[in-house]
Amino acid sequence: MKKAKLCLKALMITGLLLSLMPSRSQTQEMDLSGTWGFQTDVMDFRRGSLSPRYKHALQEKIVLPGITDDYQIGYKVPYRYIDRLTRKYEYMGPAWYQRDIAIPKEWKGKRIFMYFERTHWLSSIFVDTKEVSRIDYISVPHNHELTEFVTPGQTHRITVSIDNRYQYNTHKWDHAHTEFTQINWNGILGAIKLVAVDPVYIDDLQVYPDIAEKSVKVKMQIRNRTNKPVEGIASFTINGVNYQLNKKLDFKIKDTLALVEETIVLGKEVKLWDEFNPNLYTIQCKLNTKSDKASYQHEKAATFGMREVTQGKNHVMLNNRPIHLRGTVENAVFPKTGHAPVDDAEWERIMKILKDYGMNHLLFHSWCPPEAAFRMADKYGIYFEVEMPMWGKDAEPDEARYNFFRREMRAILKEYGNHPSFVLYCNGNEITGNFDFIEELTADAKALDSRHLFSGSTARTRVKSDQYYVSQQTNKGPVKVYEGLPNTNWDRSKESDVDVPVISHESGQRCIYPDFREIKKYDKSPVEARNFEVFRELLDKNGMLDQAHDFFRASGALTVLEYKAVTEALLRSAKSAGFQLLSLNDFPGQGYAPVGLLDPFWDSKGLVAAEKFRESCAPTVALLRYTQSSYFNNESFTGNAEVYNFSNAPLKNARIKWWVTNAHGKIVKKGNLKTQDIGNDGVFPIGSFSFDLKEFAAAQQLTVHVSVNEQVQNSWNIWVFPKNETIMQSTDDILYTTTYDEKAKQFLSQGKKVVLCPLPSNVKGRASTFHNHFWNPIMFAWAPMTIGALIKEDHPVFNRFVTSYHTDWQWWDILNNAKVIEMKNAPKQLRPFIQIIDAYDNNEKLGVGFEAKIGNGKLLVLAVDTQKDMSKRPATRQLLASVDEYVKSTQFEPQVTVEESFIRSFLLK
Repeated sequence: MKKAKLCLKALMITGLLLSLMPSRSQTQEMDLSGTWGFQTDVMDFRRGSLSPRYKHALQEKIVLPGITDDYQIGYKVPYRYIDRLTRKYEYMGPAWYQRDIAIPKEWKGKRIFMYFERTHWLSSIFVDTKEVSRIDYISVPHNHELTEFVTPGQTHRITVSIDNRYQYNTHKWDHAHTEFTQINWNGILGAIKLVAVDPVYIDDLQVYPDIAEKSVKVKMQIRNRTNKPVEGIASFTINGVNYQLNKKLDFKIKDTLALVEETIVLGKEVKLWDEFNPNLYTIQCKLNTKSDKASYQHEKAATFGMREVTQGKNHVMLNNRPIHLRGTVENAVFPKTGHAPVDDAEWERIMKILKDYGMNHLLFHSWCPPEAAFRMADKYGIYFEVEMPMWGKDAEPDEARYNFFRREMRAILKEYGNHPSFVLYCNGNEITGNFDFIEELTADAKALDSRHLFSGSTARTRVKSDQYYVSQQTNKGPVKVYEGLPNTNWDRSKESDVDVPVISHESGQRCIYPDFREIKKYDKSPVEARNFEVFRELLDKNGMLDQAHDFFRASGALTVLEYKAVTEALLRSAKSAGFQLLSLNDFPGQGYAPVGLLDPFWDSKGLVAAEKFRESCAPTVALLRYTQSSYFNNESFTGNAEVYNFSNAPLKNARIKWWVTNAHGKIVKKGNLKTQDIGNDGVFPIGSFSFDLKEFAAAQQLTVHVSVNEQVQNSWNIWVFPKNETIMQSTDDILYTTTYDEKAKQFLSQGKKVVLCPLPSNVKGRASTFHNHFWNPIMFAWAPMTIGALIKEDHPVFNRFVTSYHTDWQWWDILNNAKVIEMKNAPKQLRPFIQIIDAYDNNEKLGVGFEAKIGNGKLLVLAVDTQKDMSKRPATRQLLASVDEYVKSTQFEPQVTVEESFIRSFLLK
């Protein structure tokens, strides 16, 4: 095909107008949604059989847009998959869709296309008896040209084959196809239509903003299928809120394809686009052309924003200002439909949720969303990172697969490149193989489109053309933050300070016990949470079904705590480009990873309000650095306050307050820091404050608050404990011991009390950890396979120890110096007062502390190290003091009897 770049003479609206003859209606469309003929073809035989040759009618019906799962087509799955949601009806193979279509006679002379907004994966078009077109894009619409194969004024039998099998040897987990998240569906979604255009038409319209010149460069591809030279006028109209600009230019085309470039100055009134002011403009080009006595029309429009993205030293730069990305990973999790939504409403809901939770960024992990997602991100000011369906070994040598990715990359840039929300492009996730090919893709993409930043792969080998890097690690150390610490005087700034902006990859990933109430939410979905049924039955078998919701609440509260620590650590990291939380919503595959504060439907789990989450994840956040969470009351607290401010303006004359409240909300300390100006686009120290803790004689939780101009507030819990100089003192009636020896047995046989605190090294059970499991215990089956702890907060053993039903940072040194006792052989009635939550695919009873009757005596077991560094462990000392008071009281009356053999079963000596 010949190409010619035209030298165009621009004409303002008042200039010369080309005289054109009256033209016919330019573009006409025929909506093809509705009932189609249908047949499955699991044997993949129809394409080679006689049916296409003889135009055999398909024998069933289906309504499009839709997918086979909507009509319970396929293999009815009898299984209960453990590692994912179970698809009710599985179908993978060619499926045939058919309709007899009368092509309007008025379409004579036009170019005729069949358009599918979203399909999965290969679509083939048969016109009557002949296959005429195949398209295998995943990320963009399929637009089949049928001009040479249909005759206006005649009826044709159009048969479409949709083949959702893997067309290339690509990774089975990529989120464009995987059964782990959206299912590998078969069907056609969104707009389905025939489109007829005049033979001179705009094939592509791209808009390149120049914010310094307040102009846009328009790049168009105009196709001329007349086989004759044409001349015409391109009339541009640019519309925005209280804004309109018109411009015309004339041109001549001698060849079949013209590449047109024109700069349009927009004027000083034009407004920039960003997360705070997502100003949008629409450019419409009306093409009026003529050749001999024929005249033609075509229109094409695009939405754009006046924004430029460039590479900064440590940050992505938007409109010459650094931005900090606060984001989550979108894994194509749409269990309600089994596919990504193609309507604006659902994507609008998601964008609003992101804003509610203080986020400005969304990574599409190993897939690219449909047009509606970009439209809504444009509207709400969300920054997208888009990937191809590429993962793992997809860069290993395979030329057919390579060519698919080359085409896919170009198609994504062409289809979605105008959207201002499309800020970052990465080829795929955690790629291995031939990085010369990855560099080729990245370099070619950079050369094709300057409106985005480009990166070769997440979390793997760097390539020369990288303009940013998403990873857990740089050559300076780890930039990942998966969990918190009981202090905040740390960050990942030094490790992030390399030659390109660094975004922390897949932060968080803290597992929450499943909420079995979600099972009913799948009633009308193409998938079911049958794995939840298995987990629930196992919990019931082990006698703890009544604790299911408590396990969910306690582990969920710990994840909320962890995510606050994770996000704040990365906000404190001044040289970090941002983070991508994995994730705000659950991931229902890879073993099922309920790591989200939202469920797979993007609905809140009720663990934390969005407003509370925004205190530590927002454009402006008050931060506090301190060295510990648990204190003796002869110590003092010192906090170094900072403000993370990536809002749209500095804070002038900022009034900064700090105060401390007790458990009843009463203010017990307060003060002010210096009123000052605080910049933006960075992290700024604003002063320090200290207060003495000696007045807090009793053990208690305090909350330290910092506010900036009243509107920005954040808070952190700390704990203050007395020294408890005398603990674990045996008496004639109570024995404190680390070994279950003859003396302990004698005390029990005499009806006395024993407090057994075995050294962790002498307990057979699992390692104890403060954190809940990483990602999920099915995929990563590493020790100790636990998901936090459930604390029996109303038990009198905690009368002098401040705790909730879940663990907070005061439990750090207790649990990290403990051992988890496996209690599956204990009586079912025995419930630990410190109960460790087991992996949901195992659901054993686990504990660190419990009480029981044994013989005539009373036994309390606390598998915590009571010897190591006790002068530095205020929380552990306080817990022991509380235990001591409890066992000396009349309240110490264990209700469940255990055999001595159970005690021996978990002790090494």
